[in-house]
Amino acid sequence: MDMNVYFAEWLIRERLAEARAAGARDALIHAHRPPRQPMRVALGLVLIRLGQRIQSGASPLTAH
Repeated sequence: MDMNVYFAEWLIRERLAEARAAGARDALIHAHRPPRQPMRVALGLVLIRLGQRIQSGASPLTAH
């Protein structure tokens, strides 16, 4: 059972169009999202805050 060449070309064009549309959607979504901090930066800031809290002697219940 041979596939019609024209149908195969149409099917490929449709899939390419869908992939391009999905790529364009993703690009728009990521263009409007603010850049995120790398995980190492976020972890470093958390560790700094933890160290400052330990040095100040504040208990976790009273430090709000």
